[in-house]
Order: sequence, then C-alpha cells, then structure tokens
Amino acid sequence: MIQSISRALEILELLSANENKEVSLATISSKLGIDKGTCANIIKTLRVRGYIDQAAPRSGYRLGYKLYHLTGRTIENDSLTKIARVDLQDLGDKLNESAILSVVRNDRRVVLFSTSPDREIVVRTRLDKSVYPACSGRVIIANYTPEHLEQFIARNGLPRQDEWPGIHLSSNPEGELVNALTQIKMNGYAIDYDSKGIVGFAAPLFKHGHIVGAVGVYLPSERMSDEKTILDSVLACARKINQKIELTK
Repeated sequence: MIQSISRALEILELLSANENKEVSLATISSKLGIDKGTCANIIKTLRVRGYIDQAAPRSGYRLGYKLYHLTGRTIENDSLTKIARVDLQDLGDKLNESAILSVVRNDRRVVLFSTSPDREIVVRTRLDKSVYPACSGRVIIANYTPEHLEQFIARNGLPRQDEWPGIHLSSNPEGELVNALTQIKMNGYAIDYDSKGIVGFAAPLFKHGHIVGAVGVYLPSERMSDEKTILDSVLACARKINQKIELTK
C-alpha cells in the first residue's frame, strides 16, 4: 500500500462524511493521526487539483468540484445551490434556455447547478473552465476587490486572445482588462457574444457585500430575439437570490 495515496483517500473520506460543513486542518490531522505538516502538504496537492476546496484563507476544507464533476454531477449540496435552485429553475423554465449557477474556486469558473431546456439544440457549458472566457466568470472577478483582482491576475496572467478577444490589442493589456472588468461592475451584469455563436448573460450574487457567485444564461445566437427581455429576467433572478442570501447567516 502506498502511504501517501492512502492518506489522501482517508482525507477525502473524512470530508465526505462531513459533506455539509468545513473541516479544519487541525481536526483532519487529529482525527486521522497524520502529522500536521504532512497533512497540509497532501491537502495542498488535492486543493490545487480541485479535489478539495477552501472557501477562504485560513478557513476549513470541504470536497472540491472535481470529485462531483468526475461523475458528471453538479454540486447539489452546496449551500448556495440550495438557496438559488428554485429561482434558477424558474429562470430556465421561463426562457427555456440553459441557466447556470456559478462560482470561482481555485481560480476556475465552476458550475454548481444548471437547468436543462426542452429544446433539440441546447448550450452545454463546461462544468469547470478558465474564468476569462466565461461570461459568469467575468462578472464574478469584476466584483473582486482591487487587491483580490490584482492577486488573481498575478496568479493567472492575462487572458489569451481566444479567451477574451481585444484585450491584447491594447498597448496596455492589463489596463484594458481592468477597464473592461470595471465597466462590467458598473453595469451590474455581463453580456458576451462569442465566436462560436453562443450568447452569455450573467449577473452577480453577493453576501453582505461580498461576491459569492453568479447567475447565467447561455443560448445560441440564432435564438437571440430580445436581448433586453433575457437580461431583465437574469437580473430579476439574481435580485431574488440575493434577497434570500442576505437572510442567511
């Protein structure tokens, strides 16, 4: 038996048994009898790979999105999903288009929940992708604090041309990126028409003034007949969810 693999699996099993709450490093180390430094190194590797998630620095740990996505499932038991699911389903049903609930975890745009429209041609966004080309990802990082955004760019670099066309055409691409994100924040939403014929709409979700996720709708551009109606529906859905989020502890 390879000890490091065995320990990694034990950590995942412990988090699975405590799926609805975060577990601290000290608790994991103590319960499994693993040296704290060794435990931290294993957790770091699992976190980088997306198998463990940490909501904020120095907070506890929980199962990561990669474990759910391996089985093709969205993260049904996530607290944000529980709050937003009904309103998001109503949005998807109203528009008969793909509606998604997204967050940014480990610097990736991750889908927590998505609806399935009753259509022959359906837009299926990737469950896990780079933040920059994702409309919902853009609206989330647009609402980062300046310091948080600076750290994000330092870790991930600037978007490639295929991820966000036009940014690199500027003599100051980082400044152009920040300006684009600032405009999204001022608007309170993001809209994107990509080169593959997909239109995306996204609106931010907040908890006590801090960005926690986004509501999005994706559809083929050939079905785009009324941009304002779709945008208004997305914004109305986000307002309903935001009101519910504010009532939570």
